[in-house]
Amino acid sequence: MNEFHVYLKSLRMRQFKDTRKLCKIMGVDRNMWRKIERGINPPPKRSILKKFCSLVHSLSYEENQLYSLARRWQPHEDTNTTNHALSNAKDPKWQKAILEQNTPDYKHKFWKPYL
Repeated sequence: MNEFHVYLKSLRMRQFKDTRKLCKIMGVDRNMWRKIERGINPPPKRSILKKFCSLVHSLSYEENQLYSLARRWQPHEDTNTTNHALSNAKDPKWQKAILEQNTPDYKHKFWKPYL
């Protein structure tokens, strides 16, 4: 796996089938985490990743791989677009909602938005 969000989700799925419990334990917003797992939001701070690795019982090489992928993170192609699997809607309300879901919640130091 060479994408951060795919690897993160695979680690999470071993211990937590749903993000609700994980997010409550970690103290992070579920929508923010959902965007991280979709590749829209950049990787979170190292302290959050460390806590995540502890919760999912990752091995040291898995934790190192996660940090390495976080450094090479690239935004998903749907970032800042109205692209969506269900988006044939021409309704401006739907397009606004889709754009909101595809807009990162925070900036990443290595990411330059391509608007």
